[in-house]
Amino acid sequence: MGKNAGDKQKSVIVPLELVYNAVESADDEWKQFLDIEKMEVVSLPEYPFAGEYDEDDQKLADQIEEGWLTRFFRLPSRFDIHEYSIMERFIWSLPEGRVQDTLENAIRGRGAFRRFKDAVYRFGIEEKWYDFQEAKYREIAIEWCESHGFGYREGDSDRGADGNQSGTGEEENLAWEEISTEHIVQDEWIDFRRSAYRFPDGKVFEPFYSYSRRDYVVIVATDEEGKYLCVRQFRQGIKKVTTEFPAGCIEWADGGSRKAGQGTAAEDAMEAARRELLEETGYESKEWKYLLSIPSNATIADNYAHIFAAGNCRKSGKQHLDETEFLNVRRYSADEMEKMVYQGDFQQAVHVMAWLLAQRSRGNDGNC
Repeated sequence: MGKNAGDKQKSVIVPLELVYNAVESADDEWKQFLDIEKMEVVSLPEYPFAGEYDEDDQKLADQIEEGWLTRFFRLPSRFDIHEYSIMERFIWSLPEGRVQDTLENAIRGRGAFRRFKDAVYRFGIEEKWYDFQEAKYREIAIEWCESHGFGYREGDSDRGADGNQSGTGEEENLAWEEISTEHIVQDEWIDFRRSAYRFPDGKVFEPFYSYSRRDYVVIVATDEEGKYLCVRQFRQGIKKVTTEFPAGCIEWADGGSRKAGQGTAAEDAMEAARRELLEETGYESKEWKYLLSIPSNATIADNYAHIFAAGNCRKSGKQHLDETEFLNVRRYSADEMEKMVYQGDFQQAVHVMAWLLAQRSRGNDGNC
């Protein structure tokens, strides 16, 4: 690399979030590169079909070869990130005792990643794990920038390879300040609110409406024949009978706050998922996998959906429905599910996302 190329690298300021996101999304199927000219991440298949790229990928591969280490720089792969080592370091950061011992046993042998995530969720320390993982990913992103001689921008500051502020950026001040709240309806089912907010520029606006409800679970369940277990029930919002996955609320000991992370959980999400599957369908499973926790509707609600997959479900009894539940169990093949989803006949948005997540998960590791 010539002098000009070296000087160019030293003048490059990389948005750290760009590298962080690449680290977070790294997998075995794609290799990622930072294009410092356009300041964007580009990707190529790690294993192209029949050993050859398609036309668009070949064009990009030629550009990367031409601009290697002057314009294009390979970002960390999953091998570089070493997720297993991050899990080990997280376990070592915990106090000695039952939780640490259980997690140490969980990461031994095949299926370590799945067992680790299930155990983390079971002990209710998933937020601690996510915070630890995020910090390690950010460390990897910073180390990558520094190893290439790049400065990086984090938040409202530009930093050089030595970590010192080398310039100023535009401050990201987007948070609103809630200055008044009126509880329009507040009972055991919902806390529906009308609020006024102060915007970042100081203006005050109202009304904004939001609500709190219980967190809930969604279960993508398959039986021993590989058929998907769904339920048919009436949904008053759209006034139709819908097809969806088994799902249900998480119970809280205090009967109060519905916001994730507040109040004391009477049962964790995994136990709620087991209960809901059995009660709504009469099926049980010994093969569970945690997929994702996500805000149910970040624009207007503060509750979370916790998504699980359950494989090789077996019929073990009858349904045990609540007094307000009237539903029928149906079994569908993967092709039938795909058809319903893409024809708009599977009418719960989070459940559609759960279906897509489960298909991706099955493709990656072959489990449930």
